[in-house]
Amino acid sequence: MQTIMKPLVRYCIILVFFGVAINIIYLALPLYMMIVYDHVLFSFSLATLATMIVGVLLSLCAIGLIDYCRSRMLGHLGNTLAQQLTPLVLHGMLRDATGLNRQGYNRGLRDIECIREAIVQGRMLPFLDLPWVFLYLGFLFFIHPLIGGVATGMLFLIVISQFLLKTLENNRSTMADVVFHHQADDAQKNLLYHAELVSAMGMLPAINDSYQTGYTKILALRSETETFYASIGAVLRFLHLTALAAVFGTGAFVFFSGKITTGVIFAVVMLTARILAPLERNFRDMRAAIEVAAAFKRLHHFLAQPPVHKKISLPPPVGRFAAEAVSLMLQGKTLVHNITLTLEPGETLGILGPSSAGKTTLCKLLLGIWPTTAGKVRLDGAEIGHWPEEELRKYVGYMPQEPELFPATVAENIARLMKADPEKVVKAAQKAGVHEIILQLAQGYDTKIDQTGKNLSAGQRQLISLARALYDDPKLVILDEPHTHLDDTGFRMVLHALNNLKQEQITTIVVTDRTNLIVTMNKLLVMRAGQAALYGPRQAVLDQLANQQQSQQAAGV
Repeated sequence: MQTIMKPLVRYCIILVFFGVAINIIYLALPLYMMIVYDHVLFSFSLATLATMIVGVLLSLCAIGLIDYCRSRMLGHLGNTLAQQLTPLVLHGMLRDATGLNRQGYNRGLRDIECIREAIVQGRMLPFLDLPWVFLYLGFLFFIHPLIGGVATGMLFLIVISQFLLKTLENNRSTMADVVFHHQADDAQKNLLYHAELVSAMGMLPAINDSYQTGYTKILALRSETETFYASIGAVLRFLHLTALAAVFGTGAFVFFSGKITTGVIFAVVMLTARILAPLERNFRDMRAAIEVAAAFKRLHHFLAQPPVHKKISLPPPVGRFAAEAVSLMLQGKTLVHNITLTLEPGETLGILGPSSAGKTTLCKLLLGIWPTTAGKVRLDGAEIGHWPEEELRKYVGYMPQEPELFPATVAENIARLMKADPEKVVKAAQKAGVHEIILQLAQGYDTKIDQTGKNLSAGQRQLISLARALYDDPKLVILDEPHTHLDDTGFRMVLHALNNLKQEQITTIVVTDRTNLIVTMNKLLVMRAGQAALYGPRQAVLDQLANQQQSQQAAGV
């Protein structure tokens, strides 16, 4: 976070200079009032009046031009900051979502947009103008100590009131906002993702009741906050108007003593209005400022981690793969324990076992998605964590248990959302046996998959997911039950794809319970309760399983 903020400091320095220019030029307005009231009205000089009008108009034009340039710079600053933060936040959210110690932070993009809008809309400008408050107060004291003292006293009351408002409202607004967004997001995702189930089973009233119950509490909290805000706001507006009236009355009182002129009275009122301007804007933007502060705090906490050192590039792997006593313990529970396996380039491994045996967890460890508690995973001798992530993913293909497609075209999904190479996309689809199926779609490879992917059948999604795993000729392919949603025709396509992978010397790991797949494997790993019950060449493991089954049957007899 600090690395990103430092290059942006120069923008803030330029903004400070812009603020200096605007506030200096602004002094032309009270000067104009003084000259007009003290001289022009008594001299009846139209030439002087015209000159003063032209001068003040030029000053206002200069303020407008500088303000325009400042707004453009704020827009550039906000957009630049958002562009630099987005990759870091997306990477962090992905790491958090796939990690073991999850923070559950899913507001990253919303927080970035909140900060960007605050910068673009100039909500930071009142803070840059605060030093000028003291300078203008110095002018008022220079004009007359009594005027400066009255202005300072009123300013003190306003600042204390706003500080009290912000302190009391901070926790309320932040809490209501966070709870509301979490509940609204969850309700919306559940409703839309399970739309067909909700419609078929008539579950909408129950979902609505559940949402309304929590929403009623949030509305009560927000209503309480808004009532408090309105009451304090009324007091602050009264104090702002009272401050102007008090300074004007004090100026008139000092005028009676002959120490200032009529023009000075109006000038000090204008200076007081300028002093109050940052506070008025800060009051209007208080809620937004609270949200921005909370967003920045969340982002800073989420991104506060040691910098990731760039890893050295390694030669393209040939597919030699090994797991050395790999284990994973989470919250005191052992999920995978002491798994060891080796595969030469082109060898295939079948992982089988009962449900909850740890097969999917092992796949995630082998891919480096989850870090191991103990042991090492190696690709071509290098630990999986030593590979540069952007390079490693080019050499690895993964098909999860449930086919997960993105709202993009079929071609873009196969190309892993990168710029699609038509030749590679078609080649991967042909390897997966889904090329002809894709051609039958309404727009072929350009068919857009919707948010849930349900405009395709489960079997079509699974075969496209398989094609994605085979895209760009990976050296290691891991398939987690690639046949779950497939009919006999689709299953034959998977068999054909695995046969091609073996011929192309691509190391392959398949989680399966289908005999037709098991008998094509070079090696088998049987898992029970997160441990390797059996491991070795296919035939040796099958013979041991057969012997165990015979022994169990004999014991049963």
